[in-house]
Amino acid sequence: MKKYLCLWTILGVILTLSSLELIDTKGISYYYDNTELYKKEMQEIKTTRENDGIVRLNTWQGFRFDIWLKQQKLGDFATIRFESSDRYQVTLEKAEFDSLESYIVTGQDGVPFEENMLRLIFPALREMQWIKGLERVVLENFQPLIRPRRFYLMQETLKKYTLQQDPKPFVKTQGWFLSDILMDLSEAEEKQVILCSRDGLKQHLTYPLHLEGAILEKTTEGHYNLKSPQIPGGMWMKDIIYLQCDNYALISDDSINQLIRLAKTLHWETTPEMQFRIVFEDGEEVMNFTDALAEPQVFRGALFIEIF
Repeated sequence: MKKYLCLWTILGVILTLSSLELIDTKGISYYYDNTELYKKEMQEIKTTRENDGIVRLNTWQGFRFDIWLKQQKLGDFATIRFESSDRYQVTLEKAEFDSLESYIVTGQDGVPFEENMLRLIFPALREMQWIKGLERVVLENFQPLIRPRRFYLMQETLKKYTLQQDPKPFVKTQGWFLSDILMDLSEAEEKQVILCSRDGLKQHLTYPLHLEGAILEKTTEGHYNLKSPQIPGGMWMKDIIYLQCDNYALISDDSINQLIRLAKTLHWETTPEMQFRIVFEDGEEVMNFTDALAEPQVFRGALFIEIF
C-alpha cells in the first residue's frame, strides 16, 4: 500500500510541474499537459510596452486563452485568479475578464519558452497584470470577506507592537511582524487577509501561505508597506491604508473618510440608515454614517469603531 501511495505522490508532483492546473468553482482540478498546449495552433500577437521612457515592441507566439477557457466548459464564475510558480497572483472580476483578450504565449520573438514557463498576457493591460510561469488558474464565485465587526485605528494600534529594526530576512528597514498583528485579530489557523492601498489597489491573501514571515514596513514618510518572503516583490503593496483579517480591521486614521469608497471596492452592503458607534476610554458616541465621514476628526482618540 505504501508503495502505491508513493507512486501516486510522485505522479502528482510530475503533473504539477508539467501541467497547467484549472480549478473550477467546486474545487475540482483539471490538468492540461504543457506539451500538448505547445502543440496547439499558434498565432502572432504584437504588444507595445513602455518602460523608463523606452518603447518595446514584442511579437509573441500563442493562442487565445479566453476562447480556449470557454471551450473547456468548466461552468460560470464570478472572479478568475491566475497564479505563477513563484506565487504571483492576478485576480480579475468576470466582467473585466470577459471584456479583454488574453493569450497563453509559448514563445517571444520566435524563441520558444521552456515547457514549464507558460506566460499569460493581456495586451490591453499593464505588464504587472501579466503572468510569467503560469501554473494555476482558479475560477471562483467570489465571496468577499464580510464587513468587519470592528475597526481599529491603524496608527494607534501599531503602538502596541515592537517596531523591529532589520527584521529577518529584510535589511535596512524597520517594521512590525505581520503575524503578531494577525494573531490578535483572528484565532483561526488559516487567516484570510484583505489589504488596500491608498491608490485603490486591493489584495486578498492567506496567512500563512502568502504571509508567513511578512512585515508591515514603516517608511520614513510614515507609510506602511507589505513585504513578504513568500510572494514576489511585485506583489508587495505600498502605502497600505486598510488591513482586514477575518472579522476585524485596521484603518489608517486619515482614510476613515474613504470608507464609502472602500465599501464599494470590497463589496460591502451599505444602507443610508447605517450608523457609527465610536468607543472612547471614557464613553461612546453614535453618529449617522455620512455625517461622521464628513467630520473625520470625531474619530480621533477612539479605541475602536463599529458600524451597525
